[in-house]
Amino acid sequence: MSATPIRKTYTNTAFNIQFQYPGHWQKVKDERYEGHDGFFQISAIFSEESMNEVCQNEAFHQLIPYGTGPQIIHTHIQAQEACYIYPSADQPPEMKGQSALIVRYPQSIQIDGTTYNYFILWADKNHIDEISSTIRFLT
Repeated sequence: MSATPIRKTYTNTAFNIQFQYPGHWQKVKDERYEGHDGFFQISAIFSEESMNEVCQNEAFHQLIPYGTGPQIIHTHIQAQEACYIYPSADQPPEMKGQSALIVRYPQSIQIDGTTYNYFILWADKNHIDEISSTIRFLT
């Protein structure tokens, strides 16, 4: 029987978010942590477009960060509209398996005077589901 991996809690009040991540990952910047086996990074998006459009725009970004045929899966996180973006097999290797989760904020947030209505989490495809299952918005 293997031991349960150690988790740490990441809290960012500016982004109004909290979740668990692998405990051995180290802080690179306030919004990015990395380990030998993966990473996460967070940001926020402002868009007047629908969740579907926001997800399409991220998945099919001109730099093709998720490969030419990423998979988009629509879901809900904390009762909010959300989508996962999983890379296709031809994703550039330097992207290190990057996947994304976009969630509509329950209420828009302000960071440095700019309003955002979507939260985005980037993480490697081996950890994104595990991390996202622990997301909660701060109130």
